[in-house]
Amino acid sequence: MILETHGDVCRLGYMRLIACLAEEDTPKSFDFLASTLYEFLRKIGPPRVTIKPVGLITRPVNAKNYVYVAAEMNILDRRTLALGDVGRLYIRLDSAAKFIQESKEITHEDVLTLNPVEKVFFLTVLISSDFPFFLKTMLWALERGEFVRMEAMNYMMEEIYPSALRSVLTKVDAKRKGLIEREIAEAENFRANRLSMEGKGEWIKSSQYAKYRHVAPPRLEWLVDLGILRRAGRGRYSAEDDFVKHREVFEGYLKVPLKRVEEEVIKDVAPLIVPGLTKASRLEIASTMIEAYRRLARGGNAVNLGMLERLSVFLLLERRMLSTPNLVHDVFNSLAIRFPDKMFVQRGRAGGVEVAMMDISPSDV
Repeated sequence: MILETHGDVCRLGYMRLIACLAEEDTPKSFDFLASTLYEFLRKIGPPRVTIKPVGLITRPVNAKNYVYVAAEMNILDRRTLALGDVGRLYIRLDSAAKFIQESKEITHEDVLTLNPVEKVFFLTVLISSDFPFFLKTMLWALERGEFVRMEAMNYMMEEIYPSALRSVLTKVDAKRKGLIEREIAEAENFRANRLSMEGKGEWIKSSQYAKYRHVAPPRLEWLVDLGILRRAGRGRYSAEDDFVKHREVFEGYLKVPLKRVEEEVIKDVAPLIVPGLTKASRLEIASTMIEAYRRLARGGNAVNLGMLERLSVFLLLERRMLSTPNLVHDVFNSLAIRFPDKMFVQRGRAGGVEVAMMDISPSDV
């Protein structure tokens, strides 16, 4: 679950830019990266739209808040101050090229607007990194259909937030556990505190209301960026019909192990978001996997097998082909059996499986 959020961190598009401005192996302080981000956006100018979206980076402090939340999503690695796994995957997608090459034609609208594959990418990232808070918020929004922001804020903070915190309590270190326990104790009194203040006109001036604003609205706006919600007027949202019809599918994600969620989301949701998808053949999967390996194996480095499978899936989606990590894994195993002298795997230092060699070409398969 994402434990650090800020009320101004509402636009997922900036997260792509942060990944492209960061260095994969060279540490950059978060303050330096925030300054780089702010200067990049200052040069391209503000969005040329009549109604400006919320969450724009207009000050250095906004940029800094985005960088810190990017670390919560594993776009950045808080320990190494370099790219996290999510950022490392994104910069190798075709979608990232225009930001990495720093095209002079990039507009602020380009930065803010996700393409369909990026929507699938960030949906899997958010469901996993903010589990179960983001998913439960999405399910509530799909059930309501239409709602106002204040209604959503109250329900998210008084019902979903404390239960989500309890669900992650056993999965954090001792230092964070104490902080979360205190947060849960405070959150259990949120509703009573709000009701005691609303009648006196003190509510919107309170620190508790400020906390609601920091935690809840960004997640609603992320759902807007993903195309699951749309703005229906000032402070109003409505859910897109295609997602409302599939609410039970999303509800099922609460019942599967977290490591399987990405598999299910790609299988179920990618066809709703990415137009014109066809099922990838095993040959197409193998060829894309070879390309993904070459994108990841810089300087002959061993490649984490899970990263290889995930990158292959999203590269296929960019080519309008559908596969899942499990199917990619199956094709990888078949290739390893066919080419034992050209492929080599080893146990990684972190315990996972690494691909140390994959010396085959698409013409081989």
